Amino acid sequence: MRLKIRICYRDRCIETVAIASSGFIGRDPEITLPRSLVEKLLGRNFSTVIVEKVLADGSIVDLERISESLKLYLLTEDRVIGPVDVHAYIIRGRFVLLNDATLSTLRIVIIDPRDGIWCFRDELGRRERRGI
Repeated sequence: MRLKIRICYRDRCIETVAIASSGFIGRDPEITLPRSLVEKLLGRNFSTVIVEKVLADGSIVDLERISESLKLYLLTEDRVIGPVDVHAYIIRGRFVLLNDATLSTLRIVIIDPRDGIWCFRDELGRRERRGI
């Protein structure tokens, strides 16, 4: 399910599309960002830490995480939700992923993941939205 988001670091913001990934589990709001997007937002000089993460399949990987949290906003045709403070992991892939905790903080309910149907928690049973 694809969602439009804005990610901000200090006075810089970028808008992009993110995938709501219910298999990306974490206690705190987290996202993955391709390195090219990180460099566009933060430049080339930024601080990172290595964090051990357990993947959905139970395997353990070390991931590079930006030291400072970022601000994330969800953009829809009628709402801007946020900011949500998120930890961002730098990945080699090309997709921005939102973890379960980020989706919960944004109050998103996934109704049909295959067809990209979702709603906000306050709309449950009254409105359905489609991912972009």
